[in-house]
Amino acid sequence: MFVLKLILFFIYIFMLIAVIFLERKSPTEALLWVFVLLCLPYFGAILYLIFGSTMSIKITAFARKRRLKKQRPNLCPPQTNIVDPSNLSPVGSRVARFNCNYNQSRLTSYNRADLYTNGKEHYRQLFADIRSAKQCIYIEFYTIHHDEIGEALVSVLAEKASAGIEVLVLCDFIANLSTPQKMFQPLLDAGGKLVRVKPYFTHYRSHRKIVAIDHQIGYIGGMNIGRQYANMAKVKNPWRDTQIRLDGECVNVLDEYFLTDWLCAVRQIHWEQAVSYVSSITAKTFEATDKLCQFIVGGADTNKEAVKMCYLSMISSAKKSIRIQTPYFIPDASILDALKAAAASGVEIELMIPGIKASFFLDPVTTYYCGQLLEYGAKVYKYRGYVHAKTMVVDDEICCIGSVNMDMRSLMVDDEVCGVFYSSPLVKQYIDIFKADIQNCDAYSWQRFLDRGRKEKALESFFVLFAPLM
Repeated sequence: MFVLKLILFFIYIFMLIAVIFLERKSPTEALLWVFVLLCLPYFGAILYLIFGSTMSIKITAFARKRRLKKQRPNLCPPQTNIVDPSNLSPVGSRVARFNCNYNQSRLTSYNRADLYTNGKEHYRQLFADIRSAKQCIYIEFYTIHHDEIGEALVSVLAEKASAGIEVLVLCDFIANLSTPQKMFQPLLDAGGKLVRVKPYFTHYRSHRKIVAIDHQIGYIGGMNIGRQYANMAKVKNPWRDTQIRLDGECVNVLDEYFLTDWLCAVRQIHWEQAVSYVSSITAKTFEATDKLCQFIVGGADTNKEAVKMCYLSMISSAKKSIRIQTPYFIPDASILDALKAAAASGVEIELMIPGIKASFFLDPVTTYYCGQLLEYGAKVYKYRGYVHAKTMVVDDEICCIGSVNMDMRSLMVDDEVCGVFYSSPLVKQYIDIFKADIQNCDAYSWQRFLDRGRKEKALESFFVLFAPLM
């Protein structure tokens, strides 16, 4: 018994050292976990392994690289009409060059873009595109709910799979624990394929939303599959989200991202079959247009915190304005400092968050960080409903739309994808949407923040300690 206690003690000491030295956490996060480990001996170690250790991401990244050692087909054909980022505006050129050089995100183009802020309209078009598919359908969502929308999606996918169309579906394992396997059975019986992406530890999640159809139509955004996204749920109404439908050359990039995730997620026994399928694909060739965009992926694919660094590049490039929509505002220190610096320098910052509660612990932390911006003259709006959109517009020239929440998990941990769109009708359209949304908001002022009650302040002080976990 003594020997066992001694072994457990040394394991515990090692974890403390790992927190401080090995995993190279930020000082704030390191101190948080040292506090947890000291206050909750041994149980704290379990919490750290599940929620705090970056080993989950490192193991995932290692497993992916090992799987992809074999030469992966280049799904994106070489660009024949390479666009010089210098042809963009100064702000656009700077951000595009950064994403090319730092994140290896190629500058691509699209022919048409359609924005959806209403779930019913989005699902209507998505299901119509699926029904029109002739070759393949790739679906990747964080969660596919067990409700009438989820069942409708499975039904239309099963119909296409039975017609011989290749149907591949990815979703997060943890987020879909309540979705029974039997809901997907019609799809599987029809020959479609489904993989629930399992984390090595629960700290890591697959949060991407990607749809690619026939190598020519693609979707990204904040919407998952479920009735709440169509304002059919009893809570959090009205629901305000953003999804974008694209066609053109950029869809080849979405193909590549999805199929990389697919190769990394399939079971070992299906690996050779998956490789063979991916190798046989011939990407559709499009002519480049002047409607330019880049896709940024973050998570286990890279150790560069790609999404966070893209956001920093956009914020630091701003000269006039920054408009943000997010369900949670829990930025890390670098993002917060960049926004503070921008606001203090005269850049107009407008932040839109939900007006109804997200959760009892997320809302106080969001309020705390909103106050950090309000102090420097930023404007904060609370939407009369639930904002689930994840967007940012800089200087009315660059628009970012994707699955990325403005919180530490999305920015630095989970698998995410976002599109950066440069000066185009789409950017102008989203500015109009943002301005229209403000009409459905209540302003949250600096004075109102100062006047909040003791209970609110106490909750903020407590929950903000756990911000690195959110």
